[in-house]
Amino acid sequence: MAKIKKRSQYLLAEPNWATLSLINDEEERAEAFKKTQYWIHQEIANKETYKSFREWVAKCSGWDKKTQKSVLGCADWRFMTIGQYAFFQLKTGWMPAQSRVWIDNKLPELIEKGNEAIAEKKEAKKVVVLKPKVIRQQLPMFLDAVELSLENMADGKKGSSVEGLLKSISLNKQEASEAYEELNKSLDEFKEVQRVRKIRGRSDWDEQLVEGYSHISRPDTKKIVDYLEDANMQLISMKETKVVRRRKPQDPRKIVARLRHLQADKDLNIASINPVDILGSSEVWVYDVKRKRLGLYKSKQDGGLGVKGTSITGYDEGLSYEKTLRKPDEQLPIITKKSRNALHEAVGKIRGKQMKVKTRINPNMLLLKVQ
Repeated sequence: MAKIKKRSQYLLAEPNWATLSLINDEEERAEAFKKTQYWIHQEIANKETYKSFREWVAKCSGWDKKTQKSVLGCADWRFMTIGQYAFFQLKTGWMPAQSRVWIDNKLPELIEKGNEAIAEKKEAKKVVVLKPKVIRQQLPMFLDAVELSLENMADGKKGSSVEGLLKSISLNKQEASEAYEELNKSLDEFKEVQRVRKIRGRSDWDEQLVEGYSHISRPDTKKIVDYLEDANMQLISMKETKVVRRRKPQDPRKIVARLRHLQADKDLNIASINPVDILGSSEVWVYDVKRKRLGLYKSKQDGGLGVKGTSITGYDEGLSYEKTLRKPDEQLPIITKKSRNALHEAVGKIRGKQMKVKTRINPNMLLLKVQ
């Protein structure tokens, strides 16, 4: 049975940022940048590009603190275009020279508008507007409605449906708890009336209680007790009901955000794959450029690999290993182009001892391939 290809979070194919980071020629950079602009415009939300610009200002702008503060005082919409440039540089490590010139020419305007916005915010803080406190009326409305129903039932009439009242008057958990306490007092009193009516030799207090409710017949008293018990049962369920919230699927980019790896190696001319591709894969091949070791993380079952922090999770220690490469500049280009079975066969022929893979991925590791 053919495997179902894992669905991308994007509608359009994401550029290989690691490969783009290896470009040094300015003309090639300008062309590569131009090709990615449509993807960034279509797939990346303005909110994310605004965030990228703030990060770019702190890490890449080279502006002093005063300038940074002024620029970031601007309204977010002013970063719409610049934010896309910033997003690109944070991904690749470079920005076309002409784009940086455009930003520098825009800088005086950003400083001016940012300072104006900061001044306006300071003035706005001086004016304190007190919002009137909203007092909820649902609890007294519900209790009044129940009381009216009890009065009608005492006269032999029909009371309002408890379920209907709770639907029309929406109580929160705290109000449901308070309503329960109030109605429970009334319930106890009517139950006491029922009990005392059955006693022959009553005390003076019992006689007074029976006389006080003499206008309500025994059948109507029973109906009132049943009504209050039903109300309390529904209020209890409201107090104890827990709202089950569906967990929002986590953004794959956030899952792999802390996975520290080498984006590209210029000496080997090899770029890492997108770390998002590790999620749900069965095998991940990595190469540590410092220790010259090729590593395999393999799970027992299909789609068993994941990422947590700086580590690959779900791999089987017995099936995973690493080997030292003596001539990585010759071996890696051949290895990375092979199919799954051919790759295992080729690595198996490499002389050397199989060692345990590292638990954590480090900044010296290239992410070569996933299966």
